[in-house]
Amino acid sequence: MARDVFQRIGVVTIQGLCCLFVLVGLGCVKHEPIPVVSPLPAAVPAPVKPLLVRKMEQETLYDRGVHAYDAGEIKRAVSFWREAMTVEIDQDIRQKALFALASVKLSQAGNDTDLSTALELFDAWAKNSPSGGSGEDPRFLLTSLRAFKPTFAVKDMKSNLERECAKKLAVREESVRRSLQQQVKALENIHQQIQEKKKGLTNY
Repeated sequence: MARDVFQRIGVVTIQGLCCLFVLVGLGCVKHEPIPVVSPLPAAVPAPVKPLLVRKMEQETLYDRGVHAYDAGEIKRAVSFWREAMTVEIDQDIRQKALFALASVKLSQAGNDTDLSTALELFDAWAKNSPSGGSGEDPRFLLTSLRAFKPTFAVKDMKSNLERECAKKLAVREESVRRSLQQQVKALENIHQQIQEKKKGLTNY
């Protein structure tokens, strides 16, 4: 009987130790609070630039020249294009500016010097222009093309001018001939009168 008692005590002891270990284990686990993640601060949006400012920042000096040209500000356009030819990094933009400048100079040429300057600009453009062109705007030549006279038109104009001059010269010659005839006739009358007076004097 004593043996059964000891067995029961052993079983109870073992059970007690197991419970103790479980309780100690649970007590040793540190229950840390779940960290509260604070929301990230809202990203401050970059200031939105006005549309006109953004558009101007994207425009090249060539584009500004085109706008000035369309507004009738030719000198301002030429200034933008001259600057673009030296400042712009993009070769295509420099070529467009050179083409526009040469075209406008050609349309404004009023003497041989201006014409030579425009042709020199065209020569520079042609020398640096890649085969197939670089997108230059041919509208700048419209003013020159409207005033341009092809060879056949110049020949016709010359023939018309020559005929007109011949007519005017014939009329002028006829007028001079008549005037001379009248003067000769007047001189003859004066001479006749003098001769008659001389005859009258000799009769006395």
